[in-house]
Amino acid sequence: MLPALMWANGVQQDLITVSGTITEADTNQPIIGASILVQGSTRGVMSDFDGNYSIDIPEDGTLIISYIGYAKQTIKVNSRTQIDIVMTAEASELDEVVVVGYGTQTKESVVGSISQVSGDALMQSGGVSTVGQALTGRIPGVTTISSTGRPGDESPQIFIRGQSSWNGGGQPLILVDGIERTMNDIDPGDIESLSVLKDASATAVFGVKGANGVILITTKRGREGKAQLSLTASSAVKTLSKIPEKFDSYNSLLVANEAIERTVPVREEAWRNYTPIDIIEKYRNPANEQESYVYPNIDWVDAMQKDFAMDYRVNLSVAGGTKSVKYFGALSYQHVGDIFDAGGFDNGRDYKTNFNYNRFNYRSNIDFDITPTTRLSVNLSGYYGLQNTNQADPQLLYSSIYSLAPSLYTPLYDDGVYGRALTENFELSNPAVILTAKGFMQNHRVQVNSDFVLDQKLDFILDGLSFTGRLSYDNNFRGQGGVVEDNPGGLDNVVYRIYDQDGSEQLVSPVGTNQFDFVLNPWERNGLAIQDWETSRRLFYQLSLNYGKTFAEKHNTTVLALMNREEYAIGSMFPRYREDWVARVTYNYDTRYFLDVNGAYNGSEKYGPGYKFELFPSVALGWMISNESFLESAEWLDKLKIRGSYGVVGDDSAGERWAYLSQWSSGGSAFMNNVAPYGQRSPYIFRSESIIGNPSLQWETSEKANIGFELTVLKNSLSMELDLFKEDRHDIIVPANDRSVPSFYGFRPADVNIGETTVEGLEVSLDYKKQLTQNWDVWGNFAYTKAKDEILFKEDPLLKPDYQKEEGFAIGQPRVNIRGDILTSWDDVYGATPQDNAQETRRPGYYDEIDYNGDGVINANDAVPFGYTTRPQNTYNLTLGSGYKNFSFMIQFYGVSNATKYFADRSFMIETPLFFEFQSDYWSVDNPDGEEILPAWLGTGGATDPYRSWHDASFVRLKNVELAYTFKTKNSSSYRLFISGNDLAFWSDLPDDRQDNTGAGSEFRGDYPTFKRFNLGLNINF
Repeated sequence: MLPALMWANGVQQDLITVSGTITEADTNQPIIGASILVQGSTRGVMSDFDGNYSIDIPEDGTLIISYIGYAKQTIKVNSRTQIDIVMTAEASELDEVVVVGYGTQTKESVVGSISQVSGDALMQSGGVSTVGQALTGRIPGVTTISSTGRPGDESPQIFIRGQSSWNGGGQPLILVDGIERTMNDIDPGDIESLSVLKDASATAVFGVKGANGVILITTKRGREGKAQLSLTASSAVKTLSKIPEKFDSYNSLLVANEAIERTVPVREEAWRNYTPIDIIEKYRNPANEQESYVYPNIDWVDAMQKDFAMDYRVNLSVAGGTKSVKYFGALSYQHVGDIFDAGGFDNGRDYKTNFNYNRFNYRSNIDFDITPTTRLSVNLSGYYGLQNTNQADPQLLYSSIYSLAPSLYTPLYDDGVYGRALTENFELSNPAVILTAKGFMQNHRVQVNSDFVLDQKLDFILDGLSFTGRLSYDNNFRGQGGVVEDNPGGLDNVVYRIYDQDGSEQLVSPVGTNQFDFVLNPWERNGLAIQDWETSRRLFYQLSLNYGKTFAEKHNTTVLALMNREEYAIGSMFPRYREDWVARVTYNYDTRYFLDVNGAYNGSEKYGPGYKFELFPSVALGWMISNESFLESAEWLDKLKIRGSYGVVGDDSAGERWAYLSQWSSGGSAFMNNVAPYGQRSPYIFRSESIIGNPSLQWETSEKANIGFELTVLKNSLSMELDLFKEDRHDIIVPANDRSVPSFYGFRPADVNIGETTVEGLEVSLDYKKQLTQNWDVWGNFAYTKAKDEILFKEDPLLKPDYQKEEGFAIGQPRVNIRGDILTSWDDVYGATPQDNAQETRRPGYYDEIDYNGDGVINANDAVPFGYTTRPQNTYNLTLGSGYKNFSFMIQFYGVSNATKYFADRSFMIETPLFFEFQSDYWSVDNPDGEEILPAWLGTGGATDPYRSWHDASFVRLKNVELAYTFKTKNSSSYRLFISGNDLAFWSDLPDDRQDNTGAGSEFRGDYPTFKRFNLGLNINF
């Protein structure tokens, strides 16, 4: 108190001059007009246009810095003469804006279930290549499922609050700056915010496109002020996350011999594959280089892949503006590297195959304030992407990880001759040939987007009224080029060397031309060819009126009336048309009682007369209890809010176009006589009704209900959100192939809207943040989501047993026979219920199976619901962070449970000694506690273990880690150096780090592996 009293009484003290710069934390822009006061006095100054200030103050004085919308700071001088100040925006819900469907609202007034994440948070994702990957774990209710790490195709599946239809994949509607666009080719550095709309009150305005949830991405725009140049560059090192480990040649041959010995009693021919122990020893200890060729021990992962791959990303942006023009522009480049090592093989060709992906993005968002009431916004954006791949089936390359035994052959010999298995089989194709001698393909992707938006205030007509008009036109182009190899005689354009176990060598090549020896045929380069059938275009225009007004200081009202139309086509298809009429009314009284009524009247030409338009309404209510007068004295309580919503939304993604019309086909004719070998045909052509139309076909409809609770206490330090949700979807289309009709019906039945499902669940989010000292803050977030779906009706056959019906179980519920105990003796085998197939090949070491239906035989009718679907019912996320002075640290853990994955391993595939580590604990007399089975050598059907190919897909992973340091300069520039990682650790019983399969082949051949990433980056702001 003494210094203050002395100052106030005019007692002269020793003063020092303190100066510095005041900047905004997120943008590093100078703050103009910030107040700097000396505590205990009336002396103060304001920051200038560059954010600079200078003030005289006692050496032990205290500065108080304040600015509207930012947290006030109190700083002890402690004899310092240079103090730079970074101000952080206050977390006031009155000022925080949330992007909603066709507009924005303050967070305090939102009564729907909407979650939002900033673009800066998405950037803290350890160098991932797509926005979908960065979204993992960021928002409660959002589940991502990855299945491949292939460059250019890494986008995960996204589910918002589970899946409620077996049609269409359950993927959400994605809008970028208000237009339906893909998000995974956007540079994350261009994103301002990403909102996820979950309940009916948030999605009903999108009508027949909103049932699966909506993701809204808003890109950055300019603000008034000096131009700010930002450069972000990062480089990521990628290494394999988790793949199934194989036995080496020596050990796999020993296991193979054991399997052969067990198989011989029922298949004597298995002896032909038995390997003598002295030969097996040569695989482990070859006497010389030649023996290492004859008896190889190939680590296929090491042979075909690099130790690591590299990703690079650079983003250069500029933002700023004047009172009349504001601008944001960005250019970016991304390179996603390939882990396969084509450069490690000398293929004797002038090209190298790779699987990398390169993308160039551009964006220009400009706002012209033509008059004080008129703004014209022009947005231009797009990208050019180049994805490299090979001409052959890439799954034959992935087989090097999942399907090839180490003892088969050497991939490429020193003389340029390729290795081949003794048994020629497509599944045993040499991956080195697939990678280096099958040509390569370049997929070109071009997207051009344009938006023109006019905002006009109409206060001269009605105070608070405004008009917005939008015109958007998007084009997407696809093209292909590359190198094509000749396939002489249908054979590979290479020479193969084959060894048998006796060391005999054989060279195999295509037959030469004109009786000459085979000569490598030239390969052909194909220029870029535009794929017209994949070229798409979208024309969209929208008109809207907005009204916002506060009456008597307490009655806050907004009204939206909007219409839009869209024309979309791809290739030569007839354009598809949509039309939407949208309305929304919001009202709150004194920020205590909230009402939101909205809906959409949608039109789609996909359905017939009477079903082209439908109204999708919703209503939401909210009560901010903490703003009531009876809680004014509760200083510990910052917010207590209850909200609830109910509404109807739709989904028209299922079913064929024009399926409401019957379709006829023609072709073929009848035989008239038997004179000709196949008879003489009638001149009259058959005409038949190939598709029976359903004039009553319509969209699927979802009724969604949500109750939410929000609580914030202890001066905004601790907050919680809880949402309970339920969705009932009906009118789900049951396609013709799934219809239950008798065989004598004679026709393909029509699609019909008779399916029903339900989804129930909850979301919980806990947040904590605390400013421990002036320079040290900590924060954390925990989120949990549960979403469980169930089929209520799908036209299952009436007499089918309940356990075989899809009704009553989740969408995509797996079904397998129930595993009993391991058959440990022949008495167990003879006493077990017999199988209807390959019973004669059963033996000890296999699992018994339960005769569920009690008919005395084991078959497919005993299969019952097993495990869970690939979509996890539960997701967990824990993120912790701290900042100390210029350092910041963040760590994120992400996990899922109640999920199951199918992966059929290929042990002993095609009579090859392939065996995996995760199956090594198999039952034997010497290992009676083993839980796995040793498969039969020749794949006999009696080798029973119904759970063998099904895996618990629960996991916990160290999702993201980031450590950063920010350097500040006197000229308002900043440099942020960060090191981060993504998917650094993975704890799971899965054999590999893929949550799902991309297709039927990847269920056993596997897929492009997924990665750990170690990322180093620098962000510079000028």
